[in-house]
Amino acid sequence: MTTLVRSVTDVYDEYMASGDPRVTKWFLMEGPGPTFALVFAYVLFVKKIGPAWMMDRKPYDLRYPMFLYNAVLVLTNFYLILETFRILLKPSHSWFCRVDDKNDPDAIRLAELGWWFYFIKFIEFADTIFFVLRKKNNHISTLHVVHHATVPIAVWGGLRIEPGSYNYFFPLINTIVHTVMYSYYGLAALGPSVQKYLWWKKYLTTFQMIQFVMVFFYAMTLMLINCQVSKFIIYLNTSLAGLFLVMFYDYFQNTYLKKRAIRKQRDIDAANGQTSSPSPAIENGPSQTTENGPRPSLTMNGQSRNGHATLLKNGHCSEETKAL
Repeated sequence: MTTLVRSVTDVYDEYMASGDPRVTKWFLMEGPGPTFALVFAYVLFVKKIGPAWMMDRKPYDLRYPMFLYNAVLVLTNFYLILETFRILLKPSHSWFCRVDDKNDPDAIRLAELGWWFYFIKFIEFADTIFFVLRKKNNHISTLHVVHHATVPIAVWGGLRIEPGSYNYFFPLINTIVHTVMYSYYGLAALGPSVQKYLWWKKYLTTFQMIQFVMVFFYAMTLMLINCQVSKFIIYLNTSLAGLFLVMFYDYFQNTYLKKRAIRKQRDIDAANGQTSSPSPAIENGPSQTTENGPRPSLTMNGQSRNGHATLLKNGHCSEETKAL
């Protein structure tokens, strides 16, 4: 056990010693402790403290704070995109095997942009905090929490070893995705009158998955062209991109593909005169008809169908109706 602890300590010391000296004195960058502490506090609040505190309270109406928050993130991410492209579009800079002179002003600027990208990840904790305060606990999924908790730690690790340089790619792609994503969230926060025009919601998850595919292949390309890069950065990018691609695809499959299949099956059943759920109740109405013949309706007089009582009886609704 002592040998194992010593080995872990040696690896940690070697990792810290190999860090880029340009960033070691920057805020939150001297060691991993502050990052882990902030992530731990975030997970504890959104999974335990926050929901418990809101249990006996009414959900807060946060439409306008959420709109302002999302607008700030859109502008901030867009600024990072512009600054990154300002450097990358210079003829002297490479898009792939980009190994910077540490003292080059553009290299230092890319490192600074990487730090701001890292810092914004903590601000994005508010995504989940808004869910807690609005009592939208069903939105606080494992994917959501893991994504928000893992990215700051990974970005800190990459920033500590290789800020800027060839490690610019993930921050750039992610800020592009988040500019689109927070534009949607900001508009959706304005309510149903605006939400009905946001037809592109279903494409956000696809956009996220494309991002992870691009990051994965970019990192693999660096290895194939024998670029002199940190193997740690390659493993970090490919492992996280692979993990999140699998998790986001699982979410996409459960949220969109399976629901689409269920709706399609319901349409087929309806066309064939079948139903998988109780028919709408009507008051003393005639029997409903289908393509295959008449089908008794549910009435207000408590008539039964196939041996089962109707949902509505003499004006009183059942627990099943309340759930619907």
